[in-house]
Amino acid sequence: GKALIATLRGPSIAQRESEIIAEVLSKQIENADGLCLYLILDMKQVEFLSSMGIGLLIDLQARAKARKMKTVLANVGTKLDELLRLVKLEKGLTLCRNDRELQKATKKK
Repeated sequence: GKALIATLRGPSIAQRESEIIAEVLSKQIENADGLCLYLILDMKQVEFLSSMGIGLLIDLQARAKARKMKTVLANVGTKLDELLRLVKLEKGLTLCRNDRELQKATKKK
């Protein structure tokens, strides 16, 4: 299926980065309404998320879900994976640590 793909630049996403990303991506998600099945956030360069960064992911996931898009985090590193699971974000987001997991998460059902 079609996907809206965004690469988040790291190494950390705190308040300033979260505000910029939210502003840009919220418009992109609206524009993708009805066109995309997935919001894929490439996390390869991200090592740390502040509470604002975690809030950003929750907000983006809610915006995407409202447009019937599934949110997938690609290239999640070990530290970030542990953090996201600690705050139970794997329940609403699909976490993919490699290309194989990403292909599985975004294949047509």
